[in-house]
Amino acid sequence: MKLLEYIKNGFSRVLAMDTEYLSDLTGTIPQRILCVVFKDIFTKEIFRYWVDDKELHPPFFDYSNCLLISFNAVAEHGSFLQLLQGKPPYMFDCFVENKCMYGPFLEKNKTGLLDTCARYNIETIPQDQKDKELDFILRRNEYSELPFDYSKQDQKRILDYCQTDVEELERLFVAQCQDIEDKNKLTTEEDFERTLWEITFRGYTQGNIAQIQRYGIPVDVDLINRFNENWVKVKDKIITKRNKRLNIFTDDLKFNRDKFKQLIIKCGLGRTWPLLKSGHYTANDDVVKKFEHRHPLIKEFRQLNKLINTTKLSFYKVGHDGRVRADLNMFGTITSRCTPSSSKYPLNASKWVRNFIKPGWGTELYYLDYKAQEPAIMGHLSGDHRLLEAYNTHDLYITTAQQLGMINDPNATKETHATQRDVVKELFLANSYGMGVKEVARRLDCSKFTAKGYLKRFKELYKIYFDKRETWINGSAITGHLRSSLGWQRWIKGNKKWKDGKRQSINNQLKNFIIQTTGADILRKAIQKLLDNHIKVIALLHDALIIEIPIPDTWQKDQAISLMEIAAKDVVGGLIRVDSEKITSNWKQEPKHQELFDEIFDEITKYENQQPTNDYAAQVLQVG
Repeated sequence: MKLLEYIKNGFSRVLAMDTEYLSDLTGTIPQRILCVVFKDIFTKEIFRYWVDDKELHPPFFDYSNCLLISFNAVAEHGSFLQLLQGKPPYMFDCFVENKCMYGPFLEKNKTGLLDTCARYNIETIPQDQKDKELDFILRRNEYSELPFDYSKQDQKRILDYCQTDVEELERLFVAQCQDIEDKNKLTTEEDFERTLWEITFRGYTQGNIAQIQRYGIPVDVDLINRFNENWVKVKDKIITKRNKRLNIFTDDLKFNRDKFKQLIIKCGLGRTWPLLKSGHYTANDDVVKKFEHRHPLIKEFRQLNKLINTTKLSFYKVGHDGRVRADLNMFGTITSRCTPSSSKYPLNASKWVRNFIKPGWGTELYYLDYKAQEPAIMGHLSGDHRLLEAYNTHDLYITTAQQLGMINDPNATKETHATQRDVVKELFLANSYGMGVKEVARRLDCSKFTAKGYLKRFKELYKIYFDKRETWINGSAITGHLRSSLGWQRWIKGNKKWKDGKRQSINNQLKNFIIQTTGADILRKAIQKLLDNHIKVIALLHDALIIEIPIPDTWQKDQAISLMEIAAKDVVGGLIRVDSEKITSNWKQEPKHQELFDEIFDEITKYENQQPTNDYAAQVLQVG
């Protein structure tokens, strides 16, 4: 039995589909749905619907018995939500499955429908024709008052174009089914059943993402407007004040490489900081980020550099409902994590910016995050009883530090032994990502000899996990891939990749792949459980999410935590605890992040108070 035949026997219809629509002002959610086109993969019937008639449209098919085929299904799910048709439960997303099979080998900006079809030698319309049709649909190149109407001739043209996408998608789906079957060596009915469940789970996740994006994040609009209006007028004062400690900018706030060199030497990093061909120290942000833990002045420099490049909160495109929205880009990384744009998504910005997030009237927000998720996953998947015992104590990192001999006090806490605790957190990070002795010594600001000792004792303490990790990696050399329990894959061609013209080992990537992708699976399971139980998820971040609850229904917070813990148990077979933080007004941050926000708005308030009121200005003008 072939996968395609198994699919045919499992559904009343298998339908390739596409929609054309106009987005909201953020470009995130379909707001005006123009048309929907379906084609039955097996009967070849075509169904074309023009829906831009402001009427209520019931579901076009019984979605509980249909498998829908789409490309980047967030758009199609978003269209169904806009049409009040809900989220179809069975969706095969060819875009996601292409990333699952070929993610590490896909070129940037080469993941669209035409490029994916090209992989299978499927003939498509040319890119310039596609762009021309999209220009016509979106009225990109002409002035038009909104809302504009489409003539009958326009409607036919748009439906014809939409149908070309559907027919390309039809051929792509058939080719992908064969590819998935061959690549994964599927032979039995159990293989087909498991694989189809994994595919439709990912497809349904895209519906959950569409729903979360649709909800949006409530923000303090007045505060954002004050920032955007006054930031440019006060930022030089703040930067000048902070530059007194750093002394890296000239009087006109231009970056000075000689001054930067003096800062690096002052921080004791002169021997380890990378040099440019010119002999100057590099100020590349990726490099600065690696060193910011070594000295507080480096961290402050990075923060200050970001401030200089900030003109306004351009990533906060506030909708008519006072909420911001951005494409979450689920499955954006090789490990399938979300990768929303750092320039458009509040939670990806500097932490002080989170102060602008504020619940609407009559609601509260809760930030729910899995506690020490990666170490917990490491313990559960490997069966490392010592790691799980440490995780189940009051503080994993304090307990580990005590077992390594870094802390002798049995009553140690995060407050009393913060330094040692941070060292252990760095050791977990170091071993998860394969850091060597040199990097660990740099991170922990200790000698290489000391770092080597820490690493050795740490690996001995959690030997079961590290042995299991080697088994996973060695097994991938035989199977050609690593995979999570819910089916996300990391295919491997050799153990090296090309980067910047050089061959680099991917061994460190492989070391943490299973852990990170399992974490992503857990988050997808969690949001499915929460949304299916009518708990409003409004934002995601790696191992955390934010829910919005009406104040009378705060019991939902405890239900959400329980569902998240059940989701983790479904995936890894054991408990991963969930912490919660209540947000009742502007979201306050830890002091080290909060002080910058407070400083900015102190200056903005001073500036506003110095400006004449309208009455006073009128009096001055009248006297003049």
